[in-house]
Order: sequence, then structure tokens, then C-alpha cells
Amino acid sequence: MKFGDITRFLTGVAIPVFSIRTDEDCGIGEFLDLIKMGSWCKKVGLDIIQILPVNDTGTDASPYNAISAFALHPVYIRLGELAYSVKIFKEEYKEEIKAAAARLNALELVDYPAVRQFKETMLKKIYEDNRDSINKDKTLATWKDFNPWVRHYAVYRCLKDIHQQNWWKGWSTMKDPRAGEIDSYWTKHLDDVLFYAWVQFELEKQLRKAANALEYMGLRLKGDIPIMINEDSADVWAERKYFDLGMRAGAPPDMFSESGQNWGFPCYKWDVLEKEDYTWWRQRLKQASKFYHAYRIDHVLGFFRIWGVPEKEQTGILGYFSPAVTIKKADSDKYGFNEDAIKSFVQPVFTRSYVTSLFGNASDGVIKKYFEMTASGHLAFAGSIEGERAIAALPEDQPVRDKLIGLYHNRILLDTGNGYLPAWYYYRTMTFNNMTDDERRRLRELVEANNGAQDDLWRQNGNKLLSMMCETTDMLVCAEDLGAVPSCVAEVLEGLSTLGLKVERWVREYNKQDSPYIDTNSYPRLSICSPSVHDTSTLRGWWEEANWDRTHYYNTIGMAGECHKYLTTELAEKIIRRNLNANSTITIFLFQDLLSLHYNLRTKDHEQERINVPGTVGLKNWAYRMKDNIEGIINYDEYNNYLNGLIDERRRRSF
Repeated sequence: MKFGDITRFLTGVAIPVFSIRTDEDCGIGEFLDLIKMGSWCKKVGLDIIQILPVNDTGTDASPYNAISAFALHPVYIRLGELAYSVKIFKEEYKEEIKAAAARLNALELVDYPAVRQFKETMLKKIYEDNRDSINKDKTLATWKDFNPWVRHYAVYRCLKDIHQQNWWKGWSTMKDPRAGEIDSYWTKHLDDVLFYAWVQFELEKQLRKAANALEYMGLRLKGDIPIMINEDSADVWAERKYFDLGMRAGAPPDMFSESGQNWGFPCYKWDVLEKEDYTWWRQRLKQASKFYHAYRIDHVLGFFRIWGVPEKEQTGILGYFSPAVTIKKADSDKYGFNEDAIKSFVQPVFTRSYVTSLFGNASDGVIKKYFEMTASGHLAFAGSIEGERAIAALPEDQPVRDKLIGLYHNRILLDTGNGYLPAWYYYRTMTFNNMTDDERRRLRELVEANNGAQDDLWRQNGNKLLSMMCETTDMLVCAEDLGAVPSCVAEVLEGLSTLGLKVERWVREYNKQDSPYIDTNSYPRLSICSPSVHDTSTLRGWWEEANWDRTHYYNTIGMAGECHKYLTTELAEKIIRRNLNANSTITIFLFQDLLSLHYNLRTKDHEQERINVPGTVGLKNWAYRMKDNIEGIINYDEYNNYLNGLIDERRRRSF
């Protein structure tokens, strides 16, 4: 769908589909609920609805852990709508749906397993009643022909069912499908696979109906396309050639995670994708363009360079950026490090006395089991110790495993198979600290020279991949460019007229004393301004967090006197006005942050409004539902008129 020309400042709301609550849904927001959400947006003057990914994630509630890059999630279907699509829709089904809706809608949060189980059970009942007519449906047949991805997805889902939802790596059949085997399975088991194709057909109809209704209202729908895909997915299972299963994507260590991040998603084989003109990615984008006017590129930095972590590692500490200019023999020779020195940088070795000092009385047993003697008389890890995962699996107490992992991390360079790259914490290693001052100086110079050599490569890579994405559809492209951002990123995004992201609480002049907050009116025009996002606390949550300079921000927004420790509606309005005043083309608010403007619309505890806490697993993650039905909020004229007045000021600003 085409976003269209932008001739004025735009304002939007971000809300996961699962969070919407209406009189018609069944324990979770549904695609058709977007229409009522659009009616409220129209009433208060909003232009855009931004949602999280809506792909099928199987048994995982996280929308970023998809088992298909194409298939929509069955939890978002409106079961009652199927009465208009199939010949047989029993009266008893209406009663079952009504009873389930009453039970599930009474919950404060989304009960993802219960919703998923109920909807898939009902879908199978409806399908069984209508199997023959569905099989003869010419519209469905045509849709299948135009959506070839559904074959891989449907066969994969059937095989998941047979194998009790286990990962394809543990399947007894078709673990590594050969050419033609998927098509053969489709033909032989048509009744089974057709169920999953039919569900996708109906889901697509409902989402397109919602997207078209929003467009008719003058609103735009903004989707979210995660950069990575679950290894246990239809895409990786069927299209293995596009994925590097030896490497996992993640993020380097930072102030939030000392050990970095290992997301567990396989990296792409971009060279293979490029040879096929990125067909898989282009098809993915075209599928999204059926529904969205704009989309958010999750972790856009990964299109410049991804932090790749070898599959044998658990954390992100021993990862490295890819693509990268590696250190070759000529580079190390230039700084005075011969081949023997490089080997000692790559393979950690230790004196027996040092290992003994760590493990004490247990030293002899630890050395015998996990180390071997080198030609120089030092100790190196035995060949069986191939990574953090191997150490974590050892039958030892945790303190012993922790010390072994600490030793395992003791390396200055990492062997990429195509040269070397500096380990993130090379300067912490025993090897580095045992060097002479001159050796440490030369090594730092080598590392700095290598770091400085990356920018041109990353610029070229980012420009190539993002150009492909921008040219493939008419959707407006928006980039989530958070984290340690290489200097080339802003240049490439600007050159492609791609909007970056400014999360107000993090947009500061960190090189100045007290790191002053940058005025939102100074943000780049090619940007989206937001006070909060789905991975942060809400405004209310942020305000009550400990260990941040609340008073400094309080003064920044023109407040005097004693700083409040909770977010009043007056403070909420100040912050929201500040974001509405941004020079960014689009300002987008979390729905919860807009509700903070009125006490009656807030939840009792701001923690109930949090969508996700990164790095944690819990029932509250990806389960937030709005407290009040959207029908009630639509009729809350006092609040709606007030919010419309705030947004109207931005709408009328000179662009």
C-alpha cells in the first residue's frame, strides 16, 4: 500500500494488535479491531497506527520470534467473521465463542496459550465441517497460486503437529527436505495442509479489510518487519541455503548487558541472497505491502553489519561484526606481531601455576579433564572444550564452570575463518596485561586501525541492502536505528530518505557536562520522535524509575520547584507537548502514554501497562491489554476533545 506524499507533520499511536480491547474480540485484540481503533484515531486527529509484528510465532508469545516470515498469526482471526465465509457455521460454535470470550476477556492480560489453543481448536472444527467446499473454492485456489510461500508453511505446520511441536532438528522425517519433497507431501496430504492454507487465506482477508477501512478513513497502518527469523521456522527449514546456521545474530556488550546478547536467530547468507536478487526478502516485503502503508525495519544496524556469534557460544562476548575488514598477516606484520604471536592471541594458554591458583585443590582433576599441554609447556583447552555451551554442559559445580568460561574468554583475537578480528574485551585479558608497554601500545594501534577500516564497507553494505528494500514497494520505510550507531548510518538513511528513530529520553549530548537533553525541535526532519517504545517503560514507568536524572529533565521541560516523584497529568502533558513539538516528520506515542493524560484512563499500577522487558521471560511480557474497551474511549468526549486539541497544534504547524 502506498503511503502517499507527506505535506504536514504527522502524529501516530503505537499499539500491539493483541493489546486492543473491544466488545467483539475473544481474549486478544484481533485484526478487525483495528477498524474501531481507527475510528478513535480519526476522532482525536491521529494519522498513523503502528503495530508490532503479526506473524505466526507458534507457541511463543513474542512477536519477534516468528516461525514464518510470511504467515499471519491465527490468534488474530475473528472467528465470528467466518460465518460469512463458510457454508456451515453451527449455532453451537457461536455459543462456544461467546463463552470463551466472556472468560478470556475478563482477564487483565492476554492468556496467550489459552487464546491460541481455543482459536486453533475452533478453526479445525469449522474446517472439518466445510472441508469439501473449501477444497473446491476457486478463490482460495487462485490465492494459493499467488502465494507459493504457503506450501512451505503449511507442510511445516503439519510436520510440527506430527512431531508434537518439536524443533525440525529433532524430526524423524523430512528434517532436511530434498527438492520436490515438500510439493510431494502437499499433494499426498492435501486435506491436512489445506487447513493451514485456508486459515492464512481468511486471516489475510480480515487484515486487508481492516487496512482498507483505515485507508478509507484517511489513516495509515504501519507494520513492523523483524530483521531475523527463528531457526525453527518454515523459512529456515525449507530455504536452508539462505541462512548461516553456524552463526547466531546478537549484539555486542554494552552498558545494559556486559556479556552482550545472543538472540539465537541464524544469520543470513547475504551472498547467496544477492545472487538471486534478494528474491526472498523482496517477496517478504511485497507480502507486507498488502497491508501496510509504512513499516519499521527492526534493528536496521544489522543491514550494515550484524553482530554474529558462533553457534557454539551462549553469550555475545566472543561475537564479531559481519561483514568486516579482517586483520591479515600483512597487517599484523606491520605492527610487529609475527605468526607465533597471533597464535597466542587466538588460542588462550596458561601456566600450570596460574590454573592451580584458580582451582586450588580441584586443580589436578580440572587440568586432567579439560586441558592439554602445548609444545611450549603451557596449558590450553582440550579439543572437547569447543565453546561456552560445552563448558556450560560440564558436570561441574557452577563456580568451576564460571572460572573455566573466564579462562575461555581470555583471547585477544578471534579467528573468523577469513582473517582475525579483535575480541570485544581484548584489553581485559591476561595475555594483554602480561605484555610490555610497547606491545600493548602496538596492539592498540592495530585494533584502532582495524576498527577505522570498517566504515566504508558498512556504508556500502547498508546502502546496497536498504536500497533494495526501499525500491521494492511503495511503503514508507522507517528505521529502528538504536544502539551503538556507526557514523555511516545517518548518511545512508538520509540518502535514501529513510526515517530514523529518536526516543526522547535517550537523545542527549553525551559529550557535554550533564549530558543535556536535545530540544525535540532540533531533531532531523527525516526522523520519528517517540517518548517511549514497546521495549521501554511507559512515561509513567520511566518517571518513577530510580537512578536517572529526573530533576535535570524536570528543569529541561521548564518546570520549577520540587520535582514530583510520580507523573502527574500536568507533567504528562508537558512531555507530550514537547514530543508534539518535534521537528521530526512523524511523532508516535505509545497508546498507554496518551492515556497518562487522564487519571480515569490509567491503570492502577504503571507496570500493568508495560509491553515487554527485554532480556526477561515472563507471563507479563507481550500480554498488555488496554484497561477499557475502545468503544468506551471513543465516547469519552472530554478526553478526546482535549487530546484532539493537542494534536491539532502539531497538525497546523508550518511544514
